[in-house]
Amino acid sequence: MIDTPRFEHIYPDAYMRSPVPPPGAALDENVYVAMRDGVHLCVDIYRPPAAGHYPALLSLSPYSKDIQQQPPQWSHAIESGATGFYVAHGYVHVIAQARGAGRSQGQWRWFDGKERTDGYDLIEWTARQPWCDGNVGMIGDSYWSWSQYFAAAAQPPHLRCICQCDGTTDLYRDACYPGGIFNASFINHWIAYQAAMAAWPGPVEGKEPPINLHWEIVNRPYDGAWWQERSARTYLDRIQVPVLSIAPQGGQMHFRGQLAGYTEITAPKKLLVVPPTGFWSHVRYLTHPALNAQMLRWFDHWLKGVDTGIMDEPEVAVFDSGSRRWSYADAYPLPGTRWTIFYLRADTIGPAPPTGDEAPDIYRLPDSYAQLIAGKPVLAYQTAPFEQPLRLGGPLSLTLYASSSQIDTLWFVNLLDLAPDGRAAPLSRGMLRASFREVDAARSKPGQPWHPFTRMQPLEPGRVTEFQIELRPLFHTFKRGHRLQLMIASEDIHFNNPLRQIEVQLLPWPVENAVYHCAPQPSHLVLPVLPEADERPVLPPVSDIDWPLLPGQWMPNMDGWPLMAR
Repeated sequence: MIDTPRFEHIYPDAYMRSPVPPPGAALDENVYVAMRDGVHLCVDIYRPPAAGHYPALLSLSPYSKDIQQQPPQWSHAIESGATGFYVAHGYVHVIAQARGAGRSQGQWRWFDGKERTDGYDLIEWTARQPWCDGNVGMIGDSYWSWSQYFAAAAQPPHLRCICQCDGTTDLYRDACYPGGIFNASFINHWIAYQAAMAAWPGPVEGKEPPINLHWEIVNRPYDGAWWQERSARTYLDRIQVPVLSIAPQGGQMHFRGQLAGYTEITAPKKLLVVPPTGFWSHVRYLTHPALNAQMLRWFDHWLKGVDTGIMDEPEVAVFDSGSRRWSYADAYPLPGTRWTIFYLRADTIGPAPPTGDEAPDIYRLPDSYAQLIAGKPVLAYQTAPFEQPLRLGGPLSLTLYASSSQIDTLWFVNLLDLAPDGRAAPLSRGMLRASFREVDAARSKPGQPWHPFTRMQPLEPGRVTEFQIELRPLFHTFKRGHRLQLMIASEDIHFNNPLRQIEVQLLPWPVENAVYHCAPQPSHLVLPVLPEADERPVLPPVSDIDWPLLPGQWMPNMDGWPLMAR
């Protein structure tokens, strides 16, 4: 530990409130820990009140440690874990703010080499403390999960396990350039969000301004060494400690890469595919009793040596968002998957391939913008009502034959469940910049075309071209009488950059795009059709994990918070 560095407050002292520890927890606030390069990170330590030696859970992120005991409904930065719940069960919770953020020294450079080793140093420091028994795990959602990958890959001797939720392994493909398209809706607000937490509470001796991440991202539209250095997928083969991977279905940024990365981890592991959460994955992670009961079984097994039975259960547990039932599986991708083709036809989609010529479906931009603003599809294809339930589970993709009148365009693809009463439930989405259509067949898998994203290849206007578009995995049963609907457009007002800026150059308008579904160009979906669900009964607490899907990005209540031991 070191003396507190000199600092200045931007705001009046009345706003510098200390965190209020949960009932039954003692707090050691603003403890400084030295990293290997001499930079000191600031941590808060929540301990059981009785003296003793306890296993510890580490959370690490640049997000403000000062707000982590507030209701998670108030900020998506409150993701470090349910402190009061785990302290009451005999754990110390160490919440560390990453370098260059809050009261920590150094410079935040988004998982550069220094940040990637900070987890190792914090874990080994934690294990040496008089209140720790030498066993350390990690906990936290989103960025707090990204930190877990890097800490585990560094192989600190006292790390026993990690427990992630909403943690993609590919920052290029999932966070910043999904489908090779600049993720304006996320980047433009997240960087400002992060900068505010880095600046708080003001200048600190040894703290430097953060990297100009906006500049770095827009100057790197191709995948390459800079992205790979910062993406966990590069290091997954180095992880040796057990991994519990909690994957909320349909997550806009994390779900695809988290599942893809899970298959590359060779350490002991468990996959828990939980119900869709929408914006609220962190709230469920911090407040849901059954989910945290399962996490506690994981930590008790690996950190306390308690035989909780968790490792005797099948490796994978999946929640079906259509039937709302849990089932077990012995691996992921799910055994028994039957890769099934559904062909696009004129307004329809189904297993019958086209046998002759059919006129392509044509639309124009910016004309079709009006349809999107009105909430209407640009192109839509749907099945007949299913006569029997159709169970899907895993990756999926669309092979699209299309042409454009310009040298580049975008493809946005959405898959929905249409109920007999007309209600539409969004299930999955994919996107691709046409000039990034190149596929590496050697790295591709069923439902998972691998695009290198290392060069742009302008289109030949008017030429029919094949595009393979990956959609987010789904785990959903279409009930009898329901229909599958596929929508295609070349803009998405909820994702893309409404100001356009350099897109005026990169995506010139007006543009006319055509989608083909004839015998020579059979556009089609690749679907992961599953047999009947595994008959093994899923046991509590997993079987008790369920919640409604709440729309929007504002929750007016604090239901479930704080989660405390019962």
